[in-house]
Amino acid sequence: MRNPLSEWLPLLIVFVFLPLILTECGVTSKMPFSNDPIIAQDEDTRLANGERIYFTGTNNQGERISYTGGPASGGMMMASTWTCVACHGPEARGGTSMIHMRVVRAPDIRYKTLSVHAGEHGEGEEAEHGDYDLEVFRMAVVDGRHPDGEQLSQDMPRWQMSNEDLEDLFAYLKTIP
Repeated sequence: MRNPLSEWLPLLIVFVFLPLILTECGVTSKMPFSNDPIIAQDEDTRLANGERIYFTGTNNQGERISYTGGPASGGMMMASTWTCVACHGPEARGGTSMIHMRVVRAPDIRYKTLSVHAGEHGEGEEAEHGDYDLEVFRMAVVDGRHPDGEQLSQDMPRWQMSNEDLEDLFAYLKTIP
């Protein structure tokens, strides 16, 4: 006599119990057909890279981001390198500080500040140059120029970084409240 359970048991295991077990163990979140965690992980990795560049001047591969210019005396604490945080601060709000017996004025570089014009017309009005996008950011960070083409202060280093690192840094600055 045939046992009907013996015919259905392998199918139940494969189609019902195995997916439940994998889900409970967290395995399915790492599988390629589960897109959301992979996208989130990629975005988290890019933001972490941008944050690392901001605070350390190196990317996630451990490569130092090179630059030219900046205050002539070298980096913070007499080191030979600069970082964004050295002048703009941990919250990217900028300010005035003394660095190697020089007054350095660094602007607020949070995205929400850069994307509005706080000039003669008052806080909160749209920027005269349009959207503050990656190309405008590139002009400042890489070329040392304002959106209108005017040169930034010589205290601002001109960073030589890959497009990916620049994009990651820009994305990180967008997350700072």
